[in-house]
Amino acid sequence: MFTTVTDLVSPTTMEASMNKFQKIALALGAMSLIAIAPVANAIPITDFVDPSDTTITFGSTPSPCPAGFTCTTSALSFEHDITDNGFALGDTITGATVAIHLTDSGGSEAYTFAIGGDQTFSSVNVPGGGGSTDTITFNLGSLADLQADGKISIEVSSTSGSFRFADSLLTAQVTPSDNQNVIPEPSTLLLFGLGLLGFAASRRKSAGNNRK
Repeated sequence: MFTTVTDLVSPTTMEASMNKFQKIALALGAMSLIAIAPVANAIPITDFVDPSDTTITFGSTPSPCPAGFTCTTSALSFEHDITDNGFALGDTITGATVAIHLTDSGGSEAYTFAIGGDQTFSSVNVPGGGGSTDTITFNLGSLADLQADGKISIEVSSTSGSFRFADSLLTAQVTPSDNQNVIPEPSTLLLFGLGLLGFAASRRKSAGNNRK
């Protein structure tokens, strides 16, 4: 009479084997949850625009008009460009902000920022001394504008009174295109873990039947 392999394995050994398989499967399941996180960490890329301070007065042309800027009545405009600082077409921008620094020697004023083609920000009364910095988070339209070519236009305008434009800092969170698949697909790990759980369950059932 032949003896099957399962007859040679004690219930205690079989139970330990099942527990080991379950632990492995649970560990893989946890790994799959971690892999659901963003597949690659975004890195910050910045562009800093810092010309000589320019006075912007409602009804007048900004003075002095910095090189590379466009100055019109009550407003100046310029471009942030992150292609010089590491952004390449094909990279993914997950978020961005622009921090615009204004100063003032006194009096009251009101101002507006135009970001790209469809986002604006308005405020009043720039504090004296060190001035103030307004940080604006890009909306979807501005993100799409920046994503298209790594560039976006900014306009700073006075709607009353006068103030000085000091500088502007754009910060974009960028995932490089060559680093977007560095983590295994979560579905692969999850399916593997579920497969091991199923295998462990079937072995447990088989072991139970053999004891009868």
